[in-house]
Amino acid sequence: LAVTWQKAGRLFASAGQDGAVLLWDSRTFESKRILEGSEWCERLAFSDNGRWLSAAAGRTLHLFDDAGQPQHRIAGHAGTIAALAWRPRLNEIAAAGNNGARVHRIDPVVQSRDLPAAGACLTANWNPDGRVLAAGMQDGTVSMWNVAAGTQSEIPGFGSRVFATEWNANGSWLAAAAGNTLAVWDARAKGSQASQARELRGHSERLTALRFRPVGTWLVSAARDRRLLLWRVGSADEPQDAHLLPDECTLLRFSRDGALLAAGDAQGGLTLFDCS
Repeated sequence: LAVTWQKAGRLFASAGQDGAVLLWDSRTFESKRILEGSEWCERLAFSDNGRWLSAAAGRTLHLFDDAGQPQHRIAGHAGTIAALAWRPRLNEIAAAGNNGARVHRIDPVVQSRDLPAAGACLTANWNPDGRVLAAGMQDGTVSMWNVAAGTQSEIPGFGSRVFATEWNANGSWLAAAAGNTLAVWDARAKGSQASQARELRGHSERLTALRFRPVGTWLVSAARDRRLLLWRVGSADEPQDAHLLPDECTLLRFSRDGALLAAGDAQGGLTLFDCS
């Protein structure tokens, strides 16, 4: 159900419908079970420094060190944890779900604070400098908490639930997907433009995946129409390139340097694109 890599490391973790979380060594391919549970674990995330692994199972957040030893078990979230996001360069993790997000700081005792919202969060993404947390909402909005300033704002106007949000490399743009709507928001905008999103039209059916290249403002989107579209956000509202996949795209991932793009499809196929 979930796989996550240790950043710049040799470890990765996986979770399945058996309720177990496994920690793997990519050089030896040896694994060990670090969590056995009755609930499925659908969210895994390594911290930026690779020292912490988080796993969400139902309403409970489990935290492990990089040796796979359990360190903290944080229960009592308002609902099932829908998304996990480690704050850049800090030992803080946001667990998003019903009624907003809870941010847990490991110092080394866990200290928690709430970022409230009226609805249910489906996504959670920190901007690159860790000041702002963005969450796609069930009610068709994007909630944003500026943790540094202690303020909250909202980007309205999506006709259905926002299932994907993504910041570009320097945090100047935020992309969001809801239904067949793909929109981008200029984080540098001021005044009346600050809460307005620009719609990018190119897909005829519901979007399924979204990903910014790790450098620059190149954005890739995919939908049930099997189209894979490449956008240059901020310079054009038309796609710069397009490919047709064998089936609808289920997942997009760039390599760390942005040179390769992997696209998984519903038939179990994997297509690699050279983006260099």
